[in-house]
Amino acid sequence: MGLEVKNLTFAFDKSDLFKSMSFKAKKNSVNLVSGASGIGKSTLLNIIAGLIKPDHGHICLEGRVLNDKKFFVEPEYRNIGYVFQDFALFPHINAEKNMKYALSKGFDDLFKKTISALNLKDHLAKMPHEMSGGQQQRVAIARSILMKPSVLLLDEPFSNLDSENATRAQSLITDIVRDLNIPCILVTHDSNHLNFLNISQEIIIN
Repeated sequence: MGLEVKNLTFAFDKSDLFKSMSFKAKKNSVNLVSGASGIGKSTLLNIIAGLIKPDHGHICLEGRVLNDKKFFVEPEYRNIGYVFQDFALFPHINAEKNMKYALSKGFDDLFKKTISALNLKDHLAKMPHEMSGGQQQRVAIARSILMKPSVLLLDEPFSNLDSENATRAQSLITDIVRDLNIPCILVTHDSNHLNFLNISQEIIIN
């Protein structure tokens, strides 16, 4: 079933960011959200994640209603992996604990695969303030994957990565989306460098 957004409406400062927006994101698909800067791409991800309540609309994930006229599921109960623009790492715990924060027991193989793909083996003991922006971003990507989410939301996930690490991250995300059979919603300002992601559809915000 994947993710379904239907008739989504949200206004900010009395101006509509979205008005009756509808789209479906199938399982095993990467979906690109595009639009001008400040038009509401990150807001859309926040609404799907449950961090912002829309004015109207229906959101359904894997046949489970997350949001409609009379029903709202809180963010912590949505099982959504989210990579924020500012990474949102916990400052008081190290990289490994950040990555494993929502990791269920018994997924050691997935952890090993993830830290290897993201070049994080040598950074597990570092605190967030001891890591570069690129390292923090890779930790954030790892954390979102390791929770085995029902959908993956990525907000500018490669903005701080060099070419090699961006390629490795895209390859890993492709594998995870396929292996977990989930949809991925991606926001990026530069789609020209998505060489290792097969974009299934473009969701345009006007």
